[in-house]
Amino acid sequence: MYRLGTHDSIDAIPAADWNRLADPDTPFLRHELLAAMERHGCVGEGLGWLPRHLTLRDGRGELVAAAPCYLKLNSYGEFVFDWSWADAYRRCGLRYYPKLVIASPYTPATGPRILVADGPRQDEYAAALIQGSLELAEDLGVSSLHWLFTTEAETRNLEGQGFMRRLGCQFHWDNPGYEDFDHFLGAFSSAKRKQVKRERRRVAEAGIGFRLLSGQEIRDQ
Repeated sequence: MYRLGTHDSIDAIPAADWNRLADPDTPFLRHELLAAMERHGCVGEGLGWLPRHLTLRDGRGELVAAAPCYLKLNSYGEFVFDWSWADAYRRCGLRYYPKLVIASPYTPATGPRILVADGPRQDEYAAALIQGSLELAEDLGVSSLHWLFTTEAETRNLEGQGFMRRLGCQFHWDNPGYEDFDHFLGAFSSAKRKQVKRERRRVAEAGIGFRLLSGQEIRDQ
């Protein structure tokens, strides 16, 4: 027997419980990051991201699955570009917003969206959470439910429960062994190499600089 919960703040879920389920190699769904977004106004009603985080607890009350879920009032910050869908709804006299998305806000990086405890019942937990997301979408009366940038295994799992696969295109830079930036520029044509150097020079002339800080060095201000 499972109990599905929805939470309008990530702080309503103990950080240790959430992070126990999160992939340690995927920082974009850490409790700390999602909490920082909420506390500092990166998400919220004014930006069209209303937290509705999903949790699944077993009969003992232990958190066995979770997902970062948001009620969306627009399509900003998702990087899936569904404006044409919204326009099609409008032209048909239908309401596209609000919709429900399960995603890491402002992060077009593929990674686990179904946070689930390891063990023999892992697939069962994931299926129950997906079913819970569908029930939440129906209860809220939203136009649609979107799982964004899921892993291939999750995508197949979602398709098995009736979701449609959305195909997109991303460009990823790969380093085949460049020793430094000048070595990288050596692969360019002369004209493009000059253009890049000119653009970088203009940034420097504008007085723009960068500081690299680790997490512990970044103050709230």
